[in-house]
Amino acid sequence: KALDTMGVTDPTARANWTRGLMTGLARESGFHPDAVNLSDSNAHGARMADGAPAGASRGGLQTIPATFASNHQPGTSRNIYDPVANITAAMNYLMRRYHVARDGSNLSVVGQFNPRHSPGGY
Repeated sequence: KALDTMGVTDPTARANWTRGLMTGLARESGFHPDAVNLSDSNAHGARMADGAPAGASRGGLQTIPATFASNHQPGTSRNIYDPVANITAAMNYLMRRYHVARDGSNLSVVGQFNPRHSPGGY
């Protein structure tokens, strides 16, 4: 659904994104859309309604609230835990921050989304 929301229809582009996003989701949250990282450097600030610090990474691709908000995909939920909203915001971030092509052909430049690269942050 996230790829449809982003307008990714080309089969090769869908395969590029799917491979990378599945790798990232496994590494970032173990595929848990309600995951919160309470131990990284972002986990600070006032406690929010979900009980986690304001800056904590959240959701399937572990976006921080500020990154989620600034990369939010119009037409998706404003809920950081919503899988489609979380993934599309992360895709927008990857394209802006790391210059990942719209077709995902160079997504592997971001190690956390490269199945042949060791896990690490992004």
